[in-house]
Amino acid sequence: MHSVSISPYFASIICTKNKQKFLLPSLNKHHRNLQIRAMRAVVQRVASASVEVDGRIVSEIGPGLLVLVGIHDSDTESDADYICRKVLNMRLFTNENTGKGWDQNVMQRNYGVLLDGVFGAMMKVSLVNDGPVTMQLDSSQPSKNTTGVAEES
Repeated sequence: MHSVSISPYFASIICTKNKQKFLLPSLNKHHRNLQIRAMRAVVQRVASASVEVDGRIVSEIGPGLLVLVGIHDSDTESDADYICRKVLNMRLFTNENTGKGWDQNVMQRNYGVLLDGVFGAMMKVSLVNDGPVTMQLDSSQPSKNTTGVAEES
């Protein structure tokens, strides 16, 4: 069984305390400085990946998924659970029995997921893309934002 978690001491490879995504400037002035508040993950299918801190490898995988996560200070455990469920169930791999592409997830193939690094540390992330296949996920938390997808900062 695979499990992925985010704790206060070990966080994702990319961690930004106050990440911001601004809407396009073509929107009216009132909405120009809006901020999207959601945990965001960039998922890459890899042949291998590793994270190095202070000259030593702290995590590595062979074939599987490298997950780069941006964390906002308003993110909750439910955001992390949502991202983890989505990552583990993304059908990004070919079914070797049927030859059907985009049919199996990382658990069905018994591949690795590299998600954690050392929070606040300077990390060197190495990867060998398999594809390339890159996907982006955002957690959806309507309770954080009752007026739409953006809030004023």
